[in-house]
Amino acid sequence: MTIPTAEDLAAIPLFASLTAAELQAVAQLFAVRSYQKDAIVVTEGDRLDLFNIILSGKSQAFWRDQEGHQLKLGVDGPGGHFVDATLGGEPTLVSVIAVEDLRVASIPMTDLEKLLQRHPRVAVVLLLEVVARLRRLLARTKTLTMEDVYGRVVKLLVALAEEGDGKRVTERLTHAEIGQRVGATREMVGRVLRDLARGGYIKVERSRMVILRKPPSRW
Repeated sequence: MTIPTAEDLAAIPLFASLTAAELQAVAQLFAVRSYQKDAIVVTEGDRLDLFNIILSGKSQAFWRDQEGHQLKLGVDGPGGHFVDATLGGEPTLVSVIAVEDLRVASIPMTDLEKLLQRHPRVAVVLLLEVVARLRRLLARTKTLTMEDVYGRVVKLLVALAEEGDGKRVTERLTHAEIGQRVGATREMVGRVLRDLARGGYIKVERSRMVILRKPPSRW
């Protein structure tokens, strides 16, 4: 394994406060690891002694129950990190998969603690990032517990839709993938999408949803 370059670390917001000399020194604490797309990087329940910062590619956290039902959580890209819920040595609460070819800089937890003590500004930025992640998770939990499947599907479609050719279009998603993101079965998602199509709110083009007009918040 190799170590990251100072330029690798300089591109990460966590280290924005460090000088060039400090980046060179900090880089010696890390090792670069690579994972192919679809590789399981972390399995729920693992005890990790490494903190991982993404240099390139993307990872996604997810939960999977014994029946194989899966709930996808947030996606992290360059500058993101996993799994910060294990900083105290606890077992991981989520699994992590590489959704693109992934390159990460890994540092032993003991060295991370020393780094944070040596560079308090890095510690403050990491704290703020962890708090932001917690807020996103709480917002998602609120959506899953307080809204019905229809509301969760609509919220997801609106959030994913981007302007394209004068239309608001989502990325390509199967019913199963939508279900994994909103915590619902493929059949339930299919019923919601059929109702939205019949109501003239969406239409399907090559597995993408085109939002014709804003769907009502409740059906």
